Amino acid sequence: MKNVLSLILASFAFVGFQATAFSAQAAKVGVVDLQEFQKQSKAYQKIRADIQKNVKAMEAKLQEENRSLMKLEDEFQKQSMMLNLDAQEDKRRELEKKRRYYKYLQEDLSQELKSIEVDTVKKIMGELEVIVKEIGEKEGYTLILEKRAATLA
Repeated sequence: MKNVLSLILASFAFVGFQATAFSAQAAKVGVVDLQEFQKQSKAYQKIRADIQKNVKAMEAKLQEENRSLMKLEDEFQKQSMMLNLDAQEDKRRELEKKRRYYKYLQEDLSQELKSIEVDTVKKIMGELEVIVKEIGEKEGYTLILEKRAATLA
């Protein structure tokens, strides 16, 4: 009798715990597609256009420096036979200095472009995070993921 009573109480407890588990609110998961956001966001497109302007300005500066370097190399080739050894060495040094400056400028502009892009992406993602968080709280989402996340492949 004691075993039967224990079995009945255990059954009621088991059923009672299941009832609370079933009455718990279901998890609501949202997915954000950042690529679609980038395609459709006018603000993002404006920022991207501004970055492209910076890129074109940097490329123009780099091309101007490249033209100057090419002109100097061409002059050196034309004059090398007529110059004495000291003058040739001076021209060679000047040319090498110009090449190093061009390489430095190229690397500097590339680094600056990367920095601008990273800062812009951080700014946009920060603003987007606030918006997604507000929508998530308003709509009652338990979890919001980015579409390209490895777990959503």
